[in-house]
Amino acid sequence: MGESVRLRSVELSDLDEIVMYWNDAELRKLVGSYALGPVSREDEEEWVRGTWKRRKEKRDFVFAIETVSDGKLIGTIGLHFCDWTNRSAVLGIAIYDSKNWGKGYGQESINLLLEYAFRTLNLNRVELQTFDFNLRAQKCFKKVGFKEIGRKRKAYYMDGTYHDIILMDILKEEWLSHNAR
Repeated sequence: MGESVRLRSVELSDLDEIVMYWNDAELRKLVGSYALGPVSREDEEEWVRGTWKRRKEKRDFVFAIETVSDGKLIGTIGLHFCDWTNRSAVLGIAIYDSKNWGKGYGQESINLLLEYAFRTLNLNRVELQTFDFNLRAQKCFKKVGFKEIGRKRKAYYMDGTYHDIILMDILKEEWLSHNAR
């Protein structure tokens, strides 16, 4: 648990909020699922149940992000495609409501997840991808210690325009050093 957010399991009781926010076109643009269109309650129930299954199989570790002050669900965050041979995973995060953007919730959530990744799961590397137009996310990831390691040029098509996908990563030693300050 952090100062303003805590991570917990995603539950079926979260479905109404998840469906509402995943049907927001702006959020879907930022996380790369815009072309998939709106989601149904059935789709999201299957997704929630899948998070439990993949966690048991140690493939993905997905958590709800909720505020400490009032226990309100504000997003989800996870480690995906866990590679136990190479000790790496892919980070994904969504802070649902734009009213909660820019308040430090993402940065705190990422640090909590990286603490779990590096100190509990003993991963060595976490990577992510974001889009060239998502400057707020890039700034947040850099504050936590992620570094840009490459680009997939014009690899994401949205609204008639191609965008670069920015690849970033952080190593355990870098995160530990960054958080020792």
